[in-house]
Amino acid sequence: MKKNVSLQVKGSVRIRITGSFCERFLNLCAYHGIALRNLTPAPDGYEAVVSLPDFWKIKPWVKKSRIRVKVIERTGVPFLMQRYRNRQALFLSMAAAVFLLFFLSLFIWDIKINGNISVTDEKIMDYLLSEGIHQGIWKSSVDYKQLATDLREHFQEMTWVSVKLQGTRLVVDLQENTDTAMREDGEYDPSSLISNVDGTVVKIITRAGTPWVKEGDEIRKGDLLVSGQIDLVNDSGEVYGHQYVAADADIYVKTRVSYTDRIPLKQKVKVYTGKESSRHLLQFASLRIGLPFFLHSYREYDCIRTRKQLRVMENFYLPVFFSKITVREYEIQEQNCSKEQAKRLAQRNIDNFLQKFQEKGVQIFQNDVKIETTDSMCIARGTICIIDKAGKRVDTVWKDIQKEGTQTE
Repeated sequence: MKKNVSLQVKGSVRIRITGSFCERFLNLCAYHGIALRNLTPAPDGYEAVVSLPDFWKIKPWVKKSRIRVKVIERTGVPFLMQRYRNRQALFLSMAAAVFLLFFLSLFIWDIKINGNISVTDEKIMDYLLSEGIHQGIWKSSVDYKQLATDLREHFQEMTWVSVKLQGTRLVVDLQENTDTAMREDGEYDPSSLISNVDGTVVKIITRAGTPWVKEGDEIRKGDLLVSGQIDLVNDSGEVYGHQYVAADADIYVKTRVSYTDRIPLKQKVKVYTGKESSRHLLQFASLRIGLPFFLHSYREYDCIRTRKQLRVMENFYLPVFFSKITVREYEIQEQNCSKEQAKRLAQRNIDNFLQKFQEKGVQIFQNDVKIETTDSMCIARGTICIIDKAGKRVDTVWKDIQKEGTQTE
């Protein structure tokens, strides 16, 4: 591929070699490092492709071999420029296009967010917008390391954030966890684990640090679970110092989650009439051109928009967008739902809610949600007892020292 591009830039010619000493000419070219590409037999000789700089070097070897060389085809940029040398507008347009692409490459035209689960794209985009980060901003005005730090500080759910630039795309890679003291290199500072839920400890496996709870203990949010402070004890059993590490443990806690769901027996639903209108939209930066221009008289309608952004390569995005807007008319109608139907719908919602827990590896211990119906409403409410990992990392040990002093007292 690179060789083909190089030939196009330098220019190349296809030549026909005829005469009685063609083999001698080929040997001379090989000896002097002249590349003859796509060498094929031809009547009374051979045909080959040679780059334009090498073509001017073969004249002495042509005379020495007493052969004839005829140019069959010319390709490449030099010949193209020679052919259109009098069309100045074409070259000016090409130069303007190259300059425009270079100018647009100095901006950020797309923002990609990867790895977020609980924090939505909208929340992250809103924060970036509040910090002045948006499509169309100068690349040089963004401090990527500082932006990664600010994101971690603002969103406590994020344990690791990386902000990098790929072409004209700003890529934000992140990782979410209950831990909040992870550094960019993936290692933890000396830290401890505190509780982020209220419940009962079911199981604890400590790999690093000093456990402060055991199986069966009742804990509340903020309680110390595993201390990052390890006491150093001499042979007499006396504490002569402390070592601080990153606490590491699997702590399973039984806790309760509240659940409420209300389903009206009389519901207003959308019924589409089948009438719809569509238009296409071309947008360059903030300039928008709609084709065709239309107005609709729908009283109630949904607007569906699909948008594609123009890009030259995988990460070289441009501020050009192609959109299609479809407007669909609907009417609001009131439908009655029987108590049995409402109960089935409420039970389906409960099952979906429990399934989401199970997909995250959470164990459902007990389901105490009850479904009740009135003349106008079906209500599902209660608590769900689950067993899940608990623990939130804190990057300081003052809580440990404070609790140690309390315990001594």
